[in-house]
Amino acid sequence: MFKITVRGVVQGVGFRPFVHRIASRMGLRGYVRNTGDGSVEIVVDRNPEEFLNILLKERPPLVVIEDFSVAKTNGEIPETFRIVESGGKSLLSLPPPDVAVCDKCLEEVLDSKNRRYLYPFTSCTDCGPRFTISKSLPFDRENTSLADFPLCADCRKEYGDIKDRRYFAQTIACPRCGPQYRFVWKGGEGGIGDAANALDSGKIIAIKGIGGYHIACLTEDDVVLRLRKLLNRPQQPFAVMVRDLSSAERVAELSNEERAELLSPARPIVVVRKKLPFEAVAPELDTIGIMLPYTPLHHLLFQELKADYLVMTSANLPGEPMYIDESIMEKMELDGFLVHNLEIANRVDDSVVKYVGGRRLLIRRSRGFVPQPIKIDIGFNAIAVGAELYNSIALLKEGKAVVSQYIGNTANFRTYNEFFKRAVKFFARYMNLEKIDYIISDMHPLFNTTNFAEKLSKELSCRHIKVQHHFAHALSVMAEKGLERAVAITVDGVGYGMDGKVWGGEVLLIDLEKGRFERRGRLETFGLIGGDAATYRPLRIAVSLLKRHELLEHYCKYEDVERLIKALPLAVKTTSVGRFLDAVSAMLEVCLERTYEGEPAMKLEAAAEPHEVEVKPEIERRRETCVYNSPFDTEGRQGEIKVLMLRDFFTRCMERYLEGEGRGKIAYEAIAYVARGLGEIALDAARNCKILISGGVGYNRYFLREVERVCGEIVVPSLYPLGDNGISLGQIYALKALEG
Repeated sequence: MFKITVRGVVQGVGFRPFVHRIASRMGLRGYVRNTGDGSVEIVVDRNPEEFLNILLKERPPLVVIEDFSVAKTNGEIPETFRIVESGGKSLLSLPPPDVAVCDKCLEEVLDSKNRRYLYPFTSCTDCGPRFTISKSLPFDRENTSLADFPLCADCRKEYGDIKDRRYFAQTIACPRCGPQYRFVWKGGEGGIGDAANALDSGKIIAIKGIGGYHIACLTEDDVVLRLRKLLNRPQQPFAVMVRDLSSAERVAELSNEERAELLSPARPIVVVRKKLPFEAVAPELDTIGIMLPYTPLHHLLFQELKADYLVMTSANLPGEPMYIDESIMEKMELDGFLVHNLEIANRVDDSVVKYVGGRRLLIRRSRGFVPQPIKIDIGFNAIAVGAELYNSIALLKEGKAVVSQYIGNTANFRTYNEFFKRAVKFFARYMNLEKIDYIISDMHPLFNTTNFAEKLSKELSCRHIKVQHHFAHALSVMAEKGLERAVAITVDGVGYGMDGKVWGGEVLLIDLEKGRFERRGRLETFGLIGGDAATYRPLRIAVSLLKRHELLEHYCKYEDVERLIKALPLAVKTTSVGRFLDAVSAMLEVCLERTYEGEPAMKLEAAAEPHEVEVKPEIERRRETCVYNSPFDTEGRQGEIKVLMLRDFFTRCMERYLEGEGRGKIAYEAIAYVARGLGEIALDAARNCKILISGGVGYNRYFLREVERVCGEIVVPSLYPLGDNGISLGQIYALKALEG
């Protein structure tokens, strides 16, 4: 008798029914069951070599087998092969990700002769909600929010029929026994058709999805402008759900990779180049985020709709978490609510993906990706609490890290208390983290996450480690790619530096084997006049970068320039690429006021006109503290560092602009200047090791292109975000510096 333990994405994806069918076909005796650690245990009565070959070759589409082990065992064995009750001790508990409705289920929903005709909760072993309904593991119906809906006789028959594709499908439901939708508005109640009619007539409605509420409306300017007032999002781009791929092709330029991503089981929002202006939806940008329907409800809505496009945005005010509570939604001045009676166990926002040069970059990692694990060969148990903005948390156990869904801005009280804190408790319970060795946070002393980590480490009597923000950025990419040594170009808005200053444009050398953590390059420091206020009024940054203040006369209509010049000595110093690009955006009068994170730089990218650039980065050598023993060290040693100078270049750019030169050309040259300058520094530092990019500026397609022009092929992540949403993974990987 042999016991096989299979690990990976093997729960909630039809793996046990598949195993049962194969074993029965081969005449094997034994059983299959889920364990509490997210793996599957299989016992068979004879040598499993042929059986395993078939499993690996024919596995269902959503199954991911990471590894398996085979061992001889003793004990009683059934007369046939069957699925038995789940059990087993937990090593690492993992719920599967949510998956878009499959073609077979969609056919049933649209078939008037099928008993699931027009039923919006139709799913099978290959599709449907997973993580969003999971309360505990193993992934059995009684451990999900669907436990409140006992199966009817017909569903019970399908559930027990080995020949049925819903055999042991934990999300099985039908109109007789499953959850239901209803549309509520001031005039009464109705169904999905009434919601579609309301949308076609220009109404703005809330839609309760699988991971939280969306707000939906037409893409017409007047409707979108009303939505902006309701949500207090004057400029932030909205995502658009499109009827189908042909509708997407009419509004956007799609590469083969982007088409495949839109159609993938994860069904993320994909940021693509516009064909149509959609100016109210994505003001002053040349890109738009689009997604295809991913639940039966979405398809049913479009069946009834005349429109081919809907704004579909997360229902929350700026900075707050995605809403899952109906009572909160009812306080919003909307025209109707399309709601269901299934509890959302875990709120999960839409994932966001962007392709640059044919490579996938995750901007927001959430629905469809979480909580797939990543192998990290570190022998500790740990919780990393991530960054302040775009937060995610990560947990490490038994050599695997699990990164949570996108959490958001933890400086916001509701996000911090209602989402972040609950996520830490939820994942710790899922992974059965009874013993924790480390709690890891950012170095910034004022982050809510840092203070939380300090308190939690005391409660659990474990060590609290603070990892520098930009080293964590770099380490997140190294974790995904399995690198021990690399040179990293880490470019973002701002981050708390080893020296207590504000970093953001760095070239870092990391050698985990030798314990080398060096800051090999950076931008010239410049000022944020008024501190955080400068991030909202980026012309304040431009003032600090100028050598000729008389040029500022042109900008007196926007700011009290004389007052800003006097305040220069008190400005917070930074080396941030993101803030430098913000200053260029303001200087070119592209964006003078930031209303959402990253707005000035994003609009600068949209305004840039690519062309052959003849720029010579000005780089100086200096000696300063730049060599550290670890990514959590604040007492470094002096060494040589290269500094990319900015002021002469920035002043020349302003002179050219005021003389009438086009902003598009100058915008591109500014991006190219910092990209090539940091690229030259990185190339010099990277002897026999790879160069990688991390940080939010890495999403800028022109920045990435110009770095590669200097450095050749560079490493970027494809499974985890470049920006702060991926920081928690880097914090976990920093523990490698403690091993050995």
